Amino acid sequence: MKTRGKKTRCLSLLFVLMLCCITSNVQGAERELHWDTLEVEAHLNGNGVLDVTEHHTMVFTGDWNGGERVFNVRPRQKLEFGGIERIDAKSGSPQPLQETSIPNNVDDYTWANSRTLRWRSRLPSDPPFAGTRLTYALHYKLSGILLKDDAQFLLNHDFAFPDRPGPIEHFSLTLDLDPAWHPRGEFQNQYTAGPLDPGEGFVLNIPLGYSGNAAPASIDTHRPTEIIVAVIALLGMFAVLVLAFIARERSLGRFARVDMGGIDRVWIENSILAYPAEVVGAAWDGRIGTPEVVALIARMTAEGKLESKVEGQNSMRLSLNVDRGELKDHERSLVDGLFFNNKTETSTKEVRQHYKANGFDPATVIRPGLGECVRKVLPPGNTRSSRLVGLTLFLIGFVFLIGSAVSEPRLGAAAVALPVVSLFLGLILQIPGWLFRSRIDWELDTALLLLLPALFVCLCTASFLWFYLGSGQIELPWTMPCALAAFALCIANASVNGLKSRQSREAIAFRKRLAAGRSFFLSELEKPKPNLSDSWYPWLLAYGLGKQVDVWSNHHATTMTSSSTWRDDSDHTSSSSSSTKTATNTGSTNTGWSGGGGLSGGAGASGAWAAAAAGVAAGVAAPSSSSSSSGSSSSSSGGSSGGGGGGGW
Repeated sequence: MKTRGKKTRCLSLLFVLMLCCITSNVQGAERELHWDTLEVEAHLNGNGVLDVTEHHTMVFTGDWNGGERVFNVRPRQKLEFGGIERIDAKSGSPQPLQETSIPNNVDDYTWANSRTLRWRSRLPSDPPFAGTRLTYALHYKLSGILLKDDAQFLLNHDFAFPDRPGPIEHFSLTLDLDPAWHPRGEFQNQYTAGPLDPGEGFVLNIPLGYSGNAAPASIDTHRPTEIIVAVIALLGMFAVLVLAFIARERSLGRFARVDMGGIDRVWIENSILAYPAEVVGAAWDGRIGTPEVVALIARMTAEGKLESKVEGQNSMRLSLNVDRGELKDHERSLVDGLFFNNKTETSTKEVRQHYKANGFDPATVIRPGLGECVRKVLPPGNTRSSRLVGLTLFLIGFVFLIGSAVSEPRLGAAAVALPVVSLFLGLILQIPGWLFRSRIDWELDTALLLLLPALFVCLCTASFLWFYLGSGQIELPWTMPCALAAFALCIANASVNGLKSRQSREAIAFRKRLAAGRSFFLSELEKPKPNLSDSWYPWLLAYGLGKQVDVWSNHHATTMTSSSTWRDDSDHTSSSSSSTKTATNTGSTNTGWSGGGGLSGGAGASGAWAAAAAGVAAGVAAPSSSSSSSGSSSSSSGGSSGGGGGGGW
């Protein structure tokens, strides 16, 4: 019984599958179109104009209205339509079709647009076609199809139309040349092919010599003037932008080397420790983020204002040991944020629980106050990068683009897409500039490396203009190369502007000194016995060197303890003591280095403290929602002239 049930289910499934296949075939057969034959008769006149007659024998099945022919007319080409006829199946006599604005009657035709011809073969009230054969003859002339290279001409033309819904079973071409034309290579008067599948055309590539008197209509394959001008302007102006940038930054001292000569403990105390750790961290790279928050917590802990204790992985407990009214600027802002509701104790867990609904970013909280402190220590004076050049280039490109869309309606989408893409790339190429401005120790070689994306955009645009548009592989209006060059320069200018300094020469020199201190710390951490002090640990954290300190501790520190609270190695007392040393005299009294402020004697404990402090500094992410977007893509075709599309509607 079970076997019989299985067989029944299998037969039922097979029946359903067969029914689906039959239904699919029936539905597919409801609307079908192919060409039984396509016969083309073409004559190349002495003036370079191709006179063409196409005989379409089309087989319609389904509720088609009629036929369609899409002509692929390139820029600098001209189509002259001579008419369309229906060939009577019995008598073979031609019946001219009537042009109307709306083809309401059989044997009416119209132009759906400048290149799409449609004719009516069936009224909506008529029964659907059922394998109905209809023959039509199209007459037209096409000029500008010849490519000229010095004294030689080239006929590179598609005599079929690949964009169609069905195959061409039999294709034939009769090509006659005026006596003024002399084929240079293999040539025959008659050609046949088939079947041609949808997407497949019939392209002839024939080199020709010319012995006539008058110059024939042709397209010169030498680079047009607008292409040469656009490429020279693009590459030349990019070079000018880069050279002007180098000269400007060199005058500001931006490319001066970070010199560590003469740096010793006294220099560190006078040039680095003279400023709060978080101020040094924000000033040297121009950013306020997690390292500055961690450095602030470390400094306040070292000064006894806070007491810290690592409770677990990336978790810390903090105690406030001073009256918050005594704190100013960003110190008070951070304490008010961490010790909410006038609390004197807090922890990573409590902060996350309190701010889980609205989010909390300590870096944002301290940014106004800390930013003001940084402005006070930085020498005054700012420079600005002009946006006039970029705005001018964008407007020039947009004007040329509108001109291209007016002369070539098919470029209408580019009038929207190209400016949007240019703005997007311009914003993306601001990232290298942001990185360069934040790393005051980077020099000219790094700046040139960061300009490679802009150079890539310009080279790609120039290559497209020179090798595709310039060679005639793709035909576009003369305004389009100008628009492309202008937008590419606009993108490049945005990238160059992004790298330009925004500060005075004195401010840059000050940041260079801070960078020299960071380089000194880095070089010392590569030594088994670095010339550092544990009390400098907040400044190392401000420079973002917490991981390097931890690596040194794991490889070189020898003293191990079990505590994980902040300790000052000068007297080995906890930060909860009444110590009130300032940042400067802390640096002068401590001469030993155990791997980071005596945090468990080094050996990785300082890394645990830094990780726990970073957990506090990371804050709490605000609830957010995600959205999805969809895009579309388009394609275009190039290659030989002619071709186009055809079918039904």
